[in-house]
Amino acid sequence: MIELRPALNEALRNLGNWRNKYPSQVYPHKIVLNMMYRAYSTRFVYQAFANDEMPEFDDFQEAAKYVIRFYGETALREVMPYLEGWMANNPYEQVGSLSTARYEKLATQAETDKKYKEELEFSYIFELLNDMSVLYFIAFRLTGESEVDAIAKMSDVIIEPLEHMDYTITKQVFQQLLVGRYMSMNYHPLP
Repeated sequence: MIELRPALNEALRNLGNWRNKYPSQVYPHKIVLNMMYRAYSTRFVYQAFANDEMPEFDDFQEAAKYVIRFYGETALREVMPYLEGWMANNPYEQVGSLSTARYEKLATQAETDKKYKEELEFSYIFELLNDMSVLYFIAFRLTGESEVDAIAKMSDVIIEPLEHMDYTITKQVFQQLLVGRYMSMNYHPLP
């Protein structure tokens, strides 16, 4: 299985920093902006992988470093300049398992209701772990692992081959087989 603790710690650190930096009316919307930034960026990485635009590797660690670096470069170059426009002009677009409209509604509720703020923070952590799982999946695939073997190595679950895996389906697989389980054992609401 892969270790999600570093990604969980990153998510908690980000939320803590934003809580301290932004007023309560801005903080929830900052979370949504970052959720969409990560989703669009990860989708671009998945598309590059699916289009055979990435090299193969012999070592998973090297592949993971490459994929994470590729993600960072893609996020800065392909997503950051356009993100706010995409969110404003296409609020109902499904990006993996997210849409701006759904989470902006939750963010507005979270401005004044602690219950919705906790739901939004949970969603941010969940989606960060889920997108990190997609990046690790890509890294395993770049080392020559089949879809089934990559999923098994990451989640300790063996599944039947899927007919077509895209970014959305890959996220759904890891929501069910890895991230949901991990969150149920490791998530605690922020104070």
